[in-house]
Amino acid sequence: MSASFHGRDLFAPVAARLGIGETPAAVAVQAHTLRYPDWPDDLAEIVYVDRYGNAMTGLRGQAAATSARLSIGGKVLAHAETFSAVPRGTAFWYVNSNGLVEIAVNQGRADRELGLAIGATVAIIA
Repeated sequence: MSASFHGRDLFAPVAARLGIGETPAAVAVQAHTLRYPDWPDDLAEIVYVDRYGNAMTGLRGQAAATSARLSIGGKVLAHAETFSAVPRGTAFWYVNSNGLVEIAVNQGRADRELGLAIGATVAIIA
């Protein structure tokens, strides 16, 4: 669950299921059924850039401690929980609502300001 979308990620789907008479257990899926043996656990590169210029990586959020820094394109970024936790124009990384590491710029476009594109490699610096 993301730091900023609790209502969307947890409460709204559960409320919708309860509203149509289902129980949360009726829609539960075992995590192991979603894994594919040929897929890597983590992919240390940009896999998607959204329309706001935020760059999603293939790294699971649990792969990086919040004290870690992320290196990409010759830049080193610190972690922040939310956009408002850093000054305007500051690049940072956070764990998005999908549980993946994402790179953003507060009130800016990470893709343009950092020169990011799909396939760019990232590294976690402990």
